[in-house]
Amino acid sequence: MLRELRIKNIVLIEALNIEFKPGLSVLTGETGTGKSILLDSLGLVLGNRSDFSLIRTGESQASVTAIFDFPQSHSIFKILKKYDINYDSELIIRRDIRKDGKSKCLVNDILISRSALVEITDQIIEVQGQFEDRGLLNTNTHLTLLDAFAKHDNLLLNTKKTFEDQNNLKKKIHESEIEYNKNLDNQLWLRDSLEQLNLIKPETGEEEQINKKRNIILNQEKIIISINEIKDIIEQDNGLEDLANRIFKILDSIQIVSSSKLLEGLEIIKKSSVELEELKNIINNEIFQSTYVPESLENLDDRLHELRTQARKHNCEIEELNSIKLTLQKDLDKIDNNKSFIDNLQQEYQEAKLKYINASNLLSESRKKEATLLSKEINKELPYLKLENAKFNIEVKDLNNDDFSNKGIDKVIFTACTNVGISMQPINKIASGGELSRFLLAIKCVLETNIHNRTLLFDEIDSGIGGSVANAVGIRLAKLGKAYQTIIVTHSPQVSSKGDHHYLIEKNTTDGVTYSKVSELLGNDRIEEIARMLSGNIVTPEAREAAYQLVNDSSS
Repeated sequence: MLRELRIKNIVLIEALNIEFKPGLSVLTGETGTGKSILLDSLGLVLGNRSDFSLIRTGESQASVTAIFDFPQSHSIFKILKKYDINYDSELIIRRDIRKDGKSKCLVNDILISRSALVEITDQIIEVQGQFEDRGLLNTNTHLTLLDAFAKHDNLLLNTKKTFEDQNNLKKKIHESEIEYNKNLDNQLWLRDSLEQLNLIKPETGEEEQINKKRNIILNQEKIIISINEIKDIIEQDNGLEDLANRIFKILDSIQIVSSSKLLEGLEIIKKSSVELEELKNIINNEIFQSTYVPESLENLDDRLHELRTQARKHNCEIEELNSIKLTLQKDLDKIDNNKSFIDNLQQEYQEAKLKYINASNLLSESRKKEATLLSKEINKELPYLKLENAKFNIEVKDLNNDDFSNKGIDKVIFTACTNVGISMQPINKIASGGELSRFLLAIKCVLETNIHNRTLLFDEIDSGIGGSVANAVGIRLAKLGKAYQTIIVTHSPQVSSKGDHHYLIEKNTTDGVTYSKVSELLGNDRIEEIARMLSGNIVTPEAREAAYQLVNDSSS
């Protein structure tokens, strides 16, 4: 609830603190004393556009601060969390405006935007009569109010879920089609590239093998000469083979009388003979390998050119061509598979769309049923507010397909007429301010257990009414005050008498400077103010007696 309002340097107000309480609070005062200033000040902390003309003459800046407290179950905490605003025991909203055209909004000392301020305050206070783009006059709230009355949460949740499922599939189809079309544009290039790679059939390690064969062909003569030279060194007279045999025979002849070291030498020479034999085999085999290369140098160069051309085309190494080939095949397969995948998604989307329509239709049926019930309840209230000839109705209409949302396929409009034979119109089109205010009060009385726990503020809801009508309005406001903190700016003595708390707004002039002040009236002071409202400037004994009766009838 709104606990305190602090105003500084706003028009006639130099400094003003008002402490509000639960129940119904009434604010009265003569015309021109500053009631509208109070509401303009409150409008600043609710997020209205800055009006720098409100700054008191001679001052460079002004501020309005509102202090609220809430039960832990209040919906405001989700919004505060969204903006990283901590809540301990109170919520302090401050709006500063300056002559230089600058302003700022702070919530618990956190600087926020004006739009964020509107989002926050819409959860905690509702003003009817002055800010007509918000509250019950805002048609965007009508759907929410009907759903709150209907209490069909499961239908709402199912509609929201099926709408999100449908949208997720729609998004997935869109993304898949973009990818499909992108790949489709490359399809000819992909197929041609894959065909070329399949034609040349690159093999792993092929570049190394080709270079090895090229080296052999290019150095064939030198290799053969060198190998034959090695062979001569081994096999010719007095070559390595002859020398090894001679050493072996000498050591063998003295092995019986020689030392163990010479025996080790004999074993070494034996091994050398064996290794020389192996070396001869290697040399002979290498002569064959060096003289037999099945491909010509021209063919090898042509093959290497093909591989390098493909590697340049795909900006890779020759060794990576096989991997590129696999990737191309996968991309082509993906094009073919993606078409099938999109077809399947389209089928899923149609099924999800049908589920959404079914869920929305069930929700719509419930809304139409509950709209009839809610309309009846509100129409029952109208005679108590002296609107016997008026009629209220809730219209549930179909939205265009493009406007379907997670809230369903309906738009809800509160309509009314004030006299028999007059056509029904949207409630915000009703001409008479007094009649409109009473309609809003009737709606509030019926929805009092369904609306969010917000402070309700009515600006001159009793405009243009008096007597028994004003008394009926006061009774209904008192009823609201028992459920929610309710504040009303009023000129009606009948309404004023129903308040739990009464505040008087006065204007005084000191040293040529005019000030507004607010004070809470108790006891005889309250009766005196209501008597003034009944009789005017000259308060008669009869007016005092009538005021006394009004107050005591209300309290009984």
